[in-house]
Amino acid sequence: MQFSDWGLRIIKPLLPLLIFIATITNGIAVQDQLLRQKLASLEKLSSKFSFVVFGDNRAGDPACDAVYQEVLAAALERKPAFIVNTGDQIDKPGNIEHWKRFWDLSKNVSVPYFLTVGNHDAHVEVAGSEETYRAQVDLPGNELYYSFVAGNSLFVVLDSYIKGEDKRITGEQFKWLERVLDASTKKHTFVFVHHPLYPEKGKGKHYGNSLDRYKEDRDRLQALFVKHQVTAVFMGHEHLYLRKTVDGIPHIIAGGGGAPLYAKDEDGGFHHFVSVTVDGEKMSGEVVDVNGKMRDRF
Repeated sequence: MQFSDWGLRIIKPLLPLLIFIATITNGIAVQDQLLRQKLASLEKLSSKFSFVVFGDNRAGDPACDAVYQEVLAAALERKPAFIVNTGDQIDKPGNIEHWKRFWDLSKNVSVPYFLTVGNHDAHVEVAGSEETYRAQVDLPGNELYYSFVAGNSLFVVLDSYIKGEDKRITGEQFKWLERVLDASTKKHTFVFVHHPLYPEKGKGKHYGNSLDRYKEDRDRLQALFVKHQVTAVFMGHEHLYLRKTVDGIPHIIAGGGGAPLYAKDEDGGFHHFVSVTVDGEKMSGEVVDVNGKMRDRF
């Protein structure tokens, strides 16, 4: 038997596996290239641009889906350069059908769409939900927490639901955050995290059980924001709108993307999105409800 015949007999049964591996590898390479192109296009933005923020849409629940479609459609009318979701993109952690529903509902989004991990996306008690999340998204770094640059601004997305560190930003993630902020020379810094640092008692359902649950860790995080003059912090988790200023930094809960509301209308209980405009050294925001009514400006 010639060597070539022997080699063929060995390789032939493995051909389907080798083809599968080559296909996956090529797919990953293409995905990485598209991500690099997306990030490069944002870096080239001028010093004036806008982006949209909302969260807690919980795709997979029919009632939530209908509202999310309205919020998203209204937000896209603003023609933002990109969108940032503050988390809870789907209803049930690890549910692939809910992820399919989310992407189907979001099919009209033609701009970069950045996601924040929420407890309905990757829950510490739901085995495999974090892996499912990573398989569904195309985001920088480790995809759970990451940063990117748009124009003259740095954007930092954090994960407040890491196993063993849930409702805290500590450990390696905090060290990474310090490095990213230390290295930045950008005019503005925007931070996104699902759990609020300062939820208000009597408004919502998670006072004392968000990042405020571990006050020492929360205060250390806020001190880091102050040190680096963070422009604004955006959060979700509470299904409402709330803006408060802490140590000169606006903390904005934008959790009205579709899920059932947690407050009365006058307390921020309305479905909404936040449209943010960066114009050189200035930053301004408009909060618009699902009916197109302006609810707040800052």
